[in-house]
Amino acid sequence: MVRAMDDMCDVCIVGVGALGGIVAKELASAGLKVVGFERGPAPKKQDYAPRDSIRYLVRTDQLEWVRHEPTTTRKNAGEAARLQFRTSPLNVLGGALLHWTGQVSRYMPGDFKLYTNEIESGNAERAGADLAGYDIIDWPLSYDDLEPHYERFEWEFGVSGAAGKNPFAGPRKRGYPLPPLRHSARMVLFKQACEKLGYHPYDTPAGILSQPYRPQAPFDSRIPERPACVYCGHCNFYGCHVHAKAATLYTTIPVALETGNFDLRTQSKVCRINSDGAGQVTGVSYFDPDGRLREQRARVVILCAFVFEHVRLLLLSKTDRFAKGLANSSGYVGRNILAHGDVRAMGLFDDFIINGFIGPGSAAMRIDDFNGNNFDHTGLGFIRGGTIGTSGDGTPVTRIDVLPPDVRGWGKEFKEFYCRYYTRTMDLNMQPETLPHKANRVDLDPRHKDRWGLPLPRVTFDFHQNERRLQKFMAGVGEKIMRATTANRVWTEEKGRPNRWAGGTRMGADPKKAVVNEYCQTHDVPNLFILGSSVFPTMSGYPPTATVAALSYRTAEFILRQKDWFK
Repeated sequence: MVRAMDDMCDVCIVGVGALGGIVAKELASAGLKVVGFERGPAPKKQDYAPRDSIRYLVRTDQLEWVRHEPTTTRKNAGEAARLQFRTSPLNVLGGALLHWTGQVSRYMPGDFKLYTNEIESGNAERAGADLAGYDIIDWPLSYDDLEPHYERFEWEFGVSGAAGKNPFAGPRKRGYPLPPLRHSARMVLFKQACEKLGYHPYDTPAGILSQPYRPQAPFDSRIPERPACVYCGHCNFYGCHVHAKAATLYTTIPVALETGNFDLRTQSKVCRINSDGAGQVTGVSYFDPDGRLREQRARVVILCAFVFEHVRLLLLSKTDRFAKGLANSSGYVGRNILAHGDVRAMGLFDDFIINGFIGPGSAAMRIDDFNGNNFDHTGLGFIRGGTIGTSGDGTPVTRIDVLPPDVRGWGKEFKEFYCRYYTRTMDLNMQPETLPHKANRVDLDPRHKDRWGLPLPRVTFDFHQNERRLQKFMAGVGEKIMRATTANRVWTEEKGRPNRWAGGTRMGADPKKAVVNEYCQTHDVPNLFILGSSVFPTMSGYPPTATVAALSYRTAEFILRQKDWFK
């Protein structure tokens, strides 16, 4: 039972992380009264900046912003789901941008039109791809629609990179605001090997400052200046102790608060999106920090949480009008979830020191020669591809799995190997994309509940025939590149590990086959919006961060044009 009702606001944001931080700044700056709910705490620097690998890598299930919100996971519908604690999402103010790697590549123009470019064109048939069970559609927007919003993200958050170096990238009107990060030994080796093989290596754009930076007009100069990266090496999975890494906690969220129009409520768990008989959302119900159930009324609700939580909230918010879940007349809520199927190629060097622990995770060199449809797929048995590259992230705990297949992970042999090769190992990361498959989905777990008594999200996910063939192919390319580095010993992984989730509330032009439209507005409920990678109908070989940020800026502009909503 709702015990208290809060005053009406213009916009309610559920989740104040990367995307909630962007739209809070945009909408509050325009004068709208915005309430933001974050289920985690507001961390201080001493909470997220210590370089403690046991705390942040080994015992993540004990972190305050992880342990209360597990999911359950299984490979197929016939298995019992097991509990899994994840650091994506990171349930804390500022979200996963606190500890992300920093890769901010824009999607390629062809990434938005998979049905047209792969199926309608005949590419899949020429490849001999088996697409049984897949559900592929085009995005209802194009690269050109997002290009100015990509630019805004890059210049407001401070992206380091070199424009024009990647021949496969889409056109851009403006370069990056900062030069690339410094090169590490592994980047130099990778570049030399790729050039030897005729590929096209380039510096990956990074959401980490190579120089001190503050945005200037025409971008938001209210965002404070931040210092440059100090190359400590504790980047991926760690908060940045100098704030060189782009994160809304210390960029857009403080600006939103300074407007006086943003009411931030941390440790407040939204449990339901409320709606009326006319099919409009009216606000949200939430548990406040004291565990009291309250209601916040709003003219517009924006979900800015994560793939799994978006699905859970929509399914929990069903009514007589929305019997299958809020905004789910299509039945697509929870369907076709996606993840990269990361594989690696690894090498040992007897006479060359790599020092792979030096430098941030997004100080990276990559190639896109095997990304998307940039290569001939004829007869390969699959469509699409992924990026290949190498970067920093070599703290001791993260290197213990770079082991040849014949070396055990414990005992004297392991210790001798580790002492010898810790500074002499190198790995390449391949990020093959996954196609939307009908068997991959999120629903409500019938057995497991969280501390508020709500069903946990249940993730059913596995790689299917196209992914398995693609992952094996990409591992082979990675092995070829690693051998070209002159490593003394090389081996590969061919089985993907799911990473960087997307899908579940997909975007599409047809309301019968999608949940949201091109502005991330739900087809069924005009004043309900969903931001984040859950709206992706398909994915790319790149991480989703730059694209979800661009979508957030675009959606905020659309909402601000609806002046009649806020009279």
